[in-house]
Amino acid sequence: MALYRLRGWLLTALIMGLSQPILAFDVTHIPMTPAQWQANGDVSFQHDPTQQGVLVVNKGYAELKNTNFSNGTIEFDAKFVGSRITGITFRQHDDAADALYFRPSADCAVSEECIQYMPTAHHLFEWDLYGQYQTHAPINPAGWNHVKLVLSGARMQVFVNGARSPTLAVDTLVGGFPDGSIRLHGPASYAHLSIAPNVVDGLPAVASNDPAKNDLRYVRDWLASTPFVMPSRMDATLQENTGIDPVYSSMPKATASWKPIAPDPGGLINLTRWYGDAQTGQAIAGMWLKTTINADHEQIKHVDIGWTREVWVFVNGKLAFQSKNLYGVKGASKEPDGRLGLTNGSFDLPLHKGSNQVAVAIDDNFGGGDEHYGWGLEMRLANIDGIRQMGGAVATANDGSH
Repeated sequence: MALYRLRGWLLTALIMGLSQPILAFDVTHIPMTPAQWQANGDVSFQHDPTQQGVLVVNKGYAELKNTNFSNGTIEFDAKFVGSRITGITFRQHDDAADALYFRPSADCAVSEECIQYMPTAHHLFEWDLYGQYQTHAPINPAGWNHVKLVLSGARMQVFVNGARSPTLAVDTLVGGFPDGSIRLHGPASYAHLSIAPNVVDGLPAVASNDPAKNDLRYVRDWLASTPFVMPSRMDATLQENTGIDPVYSSMPKATASWKPIAPDPGGLINLTRWYGDAQTGQAIAGMWLKTTINADHEQIKHVDIGWTREVWVFVNGKLAFQSKNLYGVKGASKEPDGRLGLTNGSFDLPLHKGSNQVAVAIDDNFGGGDEHYGWGLEMRLANIDGIRQMGGAVATANDGSH
């Protein structure tokens, strides 16, 4: 039956004048012609004597038609435009995908920001949530570069300009889909694209073990409020538009729409994955998160926290911590380089015996709200001594009016 369905699909494609799909047993060299690509933006097709057909994406992207790629090898040549950022997305479904991101600066050979893997959701690149997957690369910023991606299940290896060992290795792809389309983004020129489905060079398909999954110190179970526009004002010291400090009483009531949010690997609460559709326009998007921590006795727990971009933490209604992590803003950009990580900050969390409510107000402010990127939170206690439960009853543990 599968064979008949496949033959029927090919017949339909032929009748409609579409290019053929990439099949699991094909090794395909993709022509850089309009018949093969769906342009979205400023895209042109040229002929270079040394590169033959060239796809030029000045702005936007070009999507390979009739392609549902899952595992295998993708190779192409790319010529970048100065140090402007560009890349390839794969396993693309509408506005979500996995992405390989290039920052082709002159110091790529030593810069840890030269290439990076990240997921995308709601058309937003989440590079600031996945700083662990960036590294230097032997990129030639002025000429052509050969890029090879090997994809197998939850893993990817990237080889740049003939490198024998992986330039970048990703042990847990988190784009969310096992297959999908392929897009080439601008600004860049692309040539010699080939796709070899299921050629994975022995790369395992299973993701590496997530040490945070069974680490009980991570606060993993949160309820999320409906996103809202964060009130803001100009900070005279930072010369940036920043969120106005929220008060605890402004948190939505227990009867409001609160929804559980599942963490990504590493204990990351990736708000862009779940609520990125609120990250639009010039406004700063904000929301509340809450959980419960049940303690055997009154105590103080030291907490490491990572976040983007502004955060306020309340325990039992009282402010325990607030800070900013504004990328590129002197005096408000936390290590590592404005990205999310548990080195962003730390504080002491006072707990009383019994159930304690921890509430977090967080916004996605990036340089005054002009752009939106990854938005998230990570929180880990120093230890769980004297802690009976974290978040297990989060959906019903609402003390008082909250």
